Amino acid sequence: MSAANQPSVLVVDDDPAVVRGVCGLLRDKGYRTLEATSASQARQALESDRELPSLMLLDIRMPGETGLQLLERLPKPLPIPVVVLSGEASAQEAITALKLGATDFVEKPPTPERLLTAIQNALALAELREDQERLRQELAKPGNLIGESAAAKELRRVIAQVAPSSATVLITGETGAGKERVARALHLASGRKGRFVAVNCAAIPAQLLKCELFGYELSAFSGAAARHLGRVEQAQAGTLLLDEVAELPLELQAKMLRVLEQREVERLGGKGSVPIDVRFLAATNQDLAAAAQSGRIRQDLFYRLSVFPIQVPPLRERPDDVLPLLKAFAAEFLGPARVVRIAPAAEAMLRSRSWPGNVRELRNFVERCALIVGPGPLVIDQHQLRELLPARPAAASAPVLGEKSYRELLDDYERSLLGEALRQSGGNVAAAARLLNVDRGNLYRRLKALGLALDAQP
Repeated sequence: MSAANQPSVLVVDDDPAVVRGVCGLLRDKGYRTLEATSASQARQALESDRELPSLMLLDIRMPGETGLQLLERLPKPLPIPVVVLSGEASAQEAITALKLGATDFVEKPPTPERLLTAIQNALALAELREDQERLRQELAKPGNLIGESAAAKELRRVIAQVAPSSATVLITGETGAGKERVARALHLASGRKGRFVAVNCAAIPAQLLKCELFGYELSAFSGAAARHLGRVEQAQAGTLLLDEVAELPLELQAKMLRVLEQREVERLGGKGSVPIDVRFLAATNQDLAAAAQSGRIRQDLFYRLSVFPIQVPPLRERPDDVLPLLKAFAAEFLGPARVVRIAPAAEAMLRSRSWPGNVRELRNFVERCALIVGPGPLVIDQHQLRELLPARPAAASAPVLGEKSYRELLDDYERSLLGEALRQSGGNVAAAARLLNVDRGNLYRRLKALGLALDAQP
């Protein structure tokens, strides 16, 4: 491998001796290195016009802006993999670093073996994620948007028509029908050079959503140790998807309307507005016109969001798309070279299934198949369908009122609902959260409260 093709590591630590020692070790192992002794120097290296480093090795505790504060202000997902390094960090700080996107945590003084293993694993994971993202983007291109049905062909035509414009698009459809995939296709076909950024308005607490969307300045509130760019600014020159827009709190709707109309955003604690060049998309599984009539959504915001509506039909209305989607998901999880074989009887069962969870349910099924498959072709037969796609449970008989309290009856129903979501998701909490369209952390807390908590963390 030529020197230009060797991975480069940005080593960020306020101790020059640590920087020299770590860089020397990495160069001996064939890595190129860059050095920074502060968070500000690290930001300069990441924001320069030069090629990004392959990985950042980041000390958590540094004078001035800490490593955690640097992680917090970087765009998400992180632009490069990060391994955090510290000899003084608490367990909570380590957990926070991992939640902010760090791949691994290495205690000081690290052994060469531990440090090199963490770097190799982080680079390998980043390469895998890049491959998956490339495949997702390829599949999301309008010409490659998966499906052979008339509805899928019409979606491709409409996306190709509207993508090059700057019109705001409202994407509607049932939960799991593929609204975000359509949004990604619109972004990729738009030719915009910036990022595709999605924010789920239902998954972020209302009191935090304002900061998450619009950002804040240094010292805007207690704990604001550095400037934070909101999701709107992170999508500069790109596309912002307001997912589950019907859940946008009423108090933020006026502010969002101003952003849409004025094309500028004001950070919390800021003294002026920042011009933006962002394409806005919105998605919802609700009737937004009815929400506007009832007052849950401002009517002026509704009209501003629904300049060009796109309806994504449910999977049960397009059975011709089931098998192509299944094979595309298999390629995502197992690689494009893996052979997929589906028994004729299984094909009929897949096409005739109602798919209440839509494309998301199908993807979860393929993910479960990928977890249990051995080497060789992926073979899907009736046995696997019965095991991994359990029949929908029969409707529960009406409870006998008076035997339990109102709260107990509600808990019983929620326990049944969440249990079914776990069964359909193979016990995977993250997959169950996607199926129910709820925040994973909140779901895990409800599972624990109802006595359904799993050993796996969310």
